[in-house]
Amino acid sequence: MHLDDVLKLDIKLLVAFVTIMEEGSVSRAAERLGVTQPALSKSLQRLRDLFKDSLFTRQAYGLSPTARASELHDMIQPILSSLSELMSPHSLDLKSLDRRFKMRVDEGDLENFIEPLLASLQYQAPGIRLSINSWGDSQFDELVSGNVDLGIMRINDTPGNIRSKLIGYMEACIVLSEAHPLFHQEEVSVTDLLAHKVVTHHLRSNRNSSFSKTEQKLKQQGHVIQPSLETDSLMVAMQAVKRGMALVTSRSIGDLFLQVMCEKANFYPVKILPIPKEVIELDEYNGQHPIHIFWHERFNNDLAHRWLREQIIYFMRESPWMHSPK
Repeated sequence: MHLDDVLKLDIKLLVAFVTIMEEGSVSRAAERLGVTQPALSKSLQRLRDLFKDSLFTRQAYGLSPTARASELHDMIQPILSSLSELMSPHSLDLKSLDRRFKMRVDEGDLENFIEPLLASLQYQAPGIRLSINSWGDSQFDELVSGNVDLGIMRINDTPGNIRSKLIGYMEACIVLSEAHPLFHQEEVSVTDLLAHKVVTHHLRSNRNSSFSKTEQKLKQQGHVIQPSLETDSLMVAMQAVKRGMALVTSRSIGDLFLQVMCEKANFYPVKILPIPKEVIELDEYNGQHPIHIFWHERFNNDLAHRWLREQIIYFMRESPWMHSPK
């Protein structure tokens, strides 16, 4: 590129390019930048003319960057980050921070950090407000659209504009009450477990989940998992266990279950058993499932956002149920 071309490349064009890369959509990028879609389309055409490349191709789920676009993004992003640092404070005043963060976290993962996080927020950042809900079927769509700031999940396949970090590894367990026929055993086989009613709590059955992959392997061996009840509600799971169902859930929820049941009157004794060995042997993670935290590229250098996710990562790794990455 000659000097005359460099003079044609203003900061607004670079910002437009990076925003389209992050959003994967001209309309979403235009909304985020506060400009009209036709105006941003003109900027994109100027970029295409300048770099002599189409930069993006239209796919079913939005725009897909070309190889040249990905190469340019790797060079332009550090430039914009440096310019952003010139205009941004280098310190974060947590005491005066007034901001709402929306998160998607399932109950079993939430148990790992919510108590110390709330204590930390109350002391360090009392102005932060949280909106926490379980994952729906959309998964990363809400992160991409900007409706969610942070997500935690047992999956690591992400779109290109979603960043992730491995927090650690979690294991599952089986919770039984004395009403269950297998209560007095110290371990159970898959055959024994599936011979009775099973309830699952927050186990995702989408094709990318490790649970689904193990489920398919078990099916090939003749073990068809058909839970009598699937729920995201701990109260529903409690009632199912009380009536003799075997609950399959995360170890954090299993321990919480024991704690609650010990304090609940007129409830059968409850115990935790390990997942059957046959399942562990088929599982690609040997029963230790990776948990990742996810956020959109647009928040990567946001000081408040970075502080919050670092707090969550720290508390989760300190949790007694989380095995930290090596």
